[in-house]
Amino acid sequence: MPVYLALFRGINVSGHNIIKMEHLRKLMEANGYINVETYIQSGNVVFETDETDKAKVAYNIQLLLYKEYGYDVVIFIYDETDLIKAIDNNPYTDRVPEPSGPKKYFVVFLSEEPSVAGIDQVKKYNRSDDVFKVVDSVMYLKLAQSAADSKLTSTFIENKTKLKATTRNWNTTLKMLEMLQARKA
Repeated sequence: MPVYLALFRGINVSGHNIIKMEHLRKLMEANGYINVETYIQSGNVVFETDETDKAKVAYNIQLLLYKEYGYDVVIFIYDETDLIKAIDNNPYTDRVPEPSGPKKYFVVFLSEEPSVAGIDQVKKYNRSDDVFKVVDSVMYLKLAQSAADSKLTSTFIENKTKLKATTRNWNTTLKMLEMLQARKA
């Protein structure tokens, strides 16, 4: 049975689109998803389902959230292979967690590969020492200071690329892979 990671865009951020992870887990299990496991409050869910079409899985979860909470939440679905590729393509760091303190490495999952014009818009308006690189539909960030000091937010990236985006720090991204791989053990 396929094992997937769902990344939810824009839930539990600044008091908006509040979803308790325990309630989400129970809701998904009541609707046929198996072995649902959540990680932190920003919408990271590992689960199993018989459905093999990732777009259909994303749509079904999006519909479920809309019916239950009234939120129109964008859902990104990845399997282990997708996440390994995203991690291995990071040009700024290896598979080593960052130490405690402000995080500098982030992975921005995009709804599709951005256009050259979209990437140019991010470059044009990014007025800091923060750097980024895009590989396929993933943008990698290396921040000079911290996320709080960076212009490279999901909203900024969405506005410039005209795509949907959700961002995870490097440690969370590594933890998601660990959770996916634990299902094989």
